[in-house]
This record gives sequence, C-alpha cells and structure tokens, in this order.
Amino acid sequence: MAESDRPGKQGRQRPKDGNVIYANFGNRTRVTGSDDAPRAPRRTRPAFVPGAARLLDAVTRLTDQGRVTRGRQYAAAGHVVGLEVANGRVHGQVAGSQNEPFNVAIQLPYRSTDDIAKVTDRLARTTNGLRRARSGDVADELLDILLAEDPSDIRFSCDCPDSAVVCKHAVAVVEKLAAKMDADSALLFQLRGLDLGRLEQAVSEQAKIVSRESEDDTELFWSGHPLPDLPDPKVAPALDDSDLDLLHKAMRAVSYTSIDQLRAVSDIEDIYDHLTR
Repeated sequence: MAESDRPGKQGRQRPKDGNVIYANFGNRTRVTGSDDAPRAPRRTRPAFVPGAARLLDAVTRLTDQGRVTRGRQYAAAGHVVGLEVANGRVHGQVAGSQNEPFNVAIQLPYRSTDDIAKVTDRLARTTNGLRRARSGDVADELLDILLAEDPSDIRFSCDCPDSAVVCKHAVAVVEKLAAKMDADSALLFQLRGLDLGRLEQAVSEQAKIVSRESEDDTELFWSGHPLPDLPDPKVAPALDDSDLDLLHKAMRAVSYTSIDQLRAVSDIEDIYDHLTR
C-alpha cells in the first residue's frame, strides 16, 4: 500500500495545502484586520473658559497644525519662561535651541475709553453679570471688546527665524496664557487694564443708573428685570463651629453644680439636633 494511502494516526489524515502540512504550524486562524482592532480612545483637550478658548482658536486659525502641535509641546514641557500681561498686549519668552530665549509679543486691537465703558454697562445690565464674569463665563459680545472679534485683528510677532504669521513660540505663549486665564478669570480683564475690584464698584454705580432708567420705563416698571440668584451660604453645624468652653462658661452662671452644667449643655445640644434635623 502506498504511504499516501495509509491512514494516519487514529484513522485521520493531516490537512494539507500544496506541500504545506498545517500540523506543523497549527490550524489556520483569522487575523484581525486593522479596521477591526480596538482603537485607543482619542484624547480630548479639557474645556477652557470662553476667553481662553477664543485665544486658542485664534492661533489655530492663523497657523498650520504642525506649528500648533509643536507649540503645545513647548508649553507642556515648560519652555515658556516669561509671561507679562499689559494693557492691550502680552509679552512672553520661550526657551528654544538658542542660548537666549525668543521674545514673543501679542498685540490686541485698539479699544477706546468708550469701548471699555461698554463692558461696565453690559455687566450692569446683565443678571449676575459680574458674578458670571468672575467665574470666567463672559458673553461673546464682551469678548469682542476685551479680545477681538476677528482672529486676524490680533497681531503676533516673534524674533525667531520663522517668518510665519504665528510661529510655534507664539502658540506656546498663548497656551500658557490660556491656562492662566482658565485658572484666574481676572486676567481677561487685566488685558484691557481693568481691575475686577474697581470694575465691581463701577458696575454697582452703573446698576443704579439702570435702575433709575427702568423707573421711567413703563414696561420695565411692570415686568422688571430678572432677579439675581439667591446667595448660597456655607452650611455647617453651629455647635461644631462654636467654642464649647464659652458655652460651659455661660452655663456656670445658671448652674449650681458641675453636674447641672453638663446636663444643661447636653440639653442644648439635644434641642439643637432636634431643631436642625
């Protein structure tokens, strides 16, 4: 009998394809294609406050993705070694391949005194306007004044050899500025020489003027403006924040013995728990 006609072990023949015997390599298995392979989730950037987001959007529109990526890497690696905010402009220093850092300047479009006064008036006429501004929630129409309505109105310059409108060093400075603005909303107003403390006083005075105007407006007299949010005070047990030594001292004046004093304090604690339950 020919060897090819002999049955294999246990009466089975090994599968073959041409001259390849799969027993040598194992059975065929399906290889998962690249389209079927699980993909790592895309990393999304954290949301920034509107002012910071507008600055980041400006540099993204005015340069290419390569410079944006390298600028972000520079900022993340700590290459921005200096950042100064002045009225209408920003100066930054970025350490690069040279011995001395490169100097970056960001110039915002000019704003007149009347333009800046519109910020105060708008905040005074908006319910919780200043409170929202302190948290970084600034309306687009105010960002048009404080920053720029069109990204091309912001001028970027750097003394590096790159001749692009926005180089990677400018991107790094904006990244650093946006991070600071996201942490401290007052920085947005400092870009226009505004101090939030003084701005609050100006808004208060402007609100009085707005109130007098509403008295002469029949429609506003009946409908009024939206009411501000109610205050959100800190809630904490009074006994926990109180000085128990003072409470015991007060109880001594009406207690004959230390036992009476302890009982009186205990009764007060029980009454407080019952009233605040």
